[in-house]
Amino acid sequence: MRRASNSERGAALLTVLMIVAAMSVAALAITRAVTAATQRSVALDSQAQLALYAVSAEEVAKARMAEVLAPLENKLFAELPGLGEPQVIPVDGGAFTVTARDATNCFDLNTLTTNGDEGRLVADVSVQQVYQSLLSATVEESFSSDLAALVASLTDWMDANSVPGSGGAEDSYYLSETPTYRTSGQKLANIEELRAIRGYSTDIFARIAPVICALPEGSSLQRQQLNINTMTIEHAPLLQPLLSISLSLDDVRSVIENRPQGGWPDIESLLEDPVVNRIDPSQIQVDRLGVVSTLVEVSANVSYRGHDMTMRYLFETVPGRPIRTLRRERIG
Repeated sequence: MRRASNSERGAALLTVLMIVAAMSVAALAITRAVTAATQRSVALDSQAQLALYAVSAEEVAKARMAEVLAPLENKLFAELPGLGEPQVIPVDGGAFTVTARDATNCFDLNTLTTNGDEGRLVADVSVQQVYQSLLSATVEESFSSDLAALVASLTDWMDANSVPGSGGAEDSYYLSETPTYRTSGQKLANIEELRAIRGYSTDIFARIAPVICALPEGSSLQRQQLNINTMTIEHAPLLQPLLSISLSLDDVRSVIENRPQGGWPDIESLLEDPVVNRIDPSQIQVDRLGVVSTLVEVSANVSYRGHDMTMRYLFETVPGRPIRTLRRERIG
């Protein structure tokens, strides 16, 4: 039998090495593919579990609120432990971080329009006047000449017609923007929508945000009362017209700042405040004031295996009724 020459043995070794190298490359590719598939599977599983936890967070928030509100008869007050403070609830593989705040004290921008003929949205002039007064109290005097335009442009955004109010803006204005867009022709989904409306700059939005809201049509609150015990000095422009326009904003702020620890037990106690006591009682809109919170906003951050999701819920908390979810939004 002829023995293989050195050149033949070298060629065979080279062939084996090439086969091994090819198999190594193939094995590496398969390993990477399997690893990527495994990672995607884990990520999808985490996202699915995160979504389930987000749904659970809403029910957890409702249950916690029911526990807190029932014994208090919905009478929240500014110093209530846990109000406005993050509450961490551990869960398997992660945690819920829930923060609740009283959302009762606000001017509902959606009341600027009302249903007219055939259900078409039309301006409510009386509410426009109230809103303009609120803007006057919250926006610096340098913007005073634009207040009527701010009212008109917001109303134009929601109403059904295509004729702009004085200083307002309809489709013809927004179609000239880049990128182009149109008015919504419906009530606001949330106050963030203001950023798309003519005149509502970042600065103006920041000034009015603490005192405004956009309540969904599903709310049973036709005219919510303000909770005098959860107000801050930022809410003075809301309280001033309900007490008396004869009071200065500084007077109203002092009333809020001098509120007793734990809040006033009732409206009659507020009326005994030295500042309020000098007002003609007939000027005070007592029916718009209360000590009960009917709207609570909850921000819930859900974390699970390095993934996060933040949800924001608006709950209607009318005493004697089950807590209802009016709005749910994913943030970010």
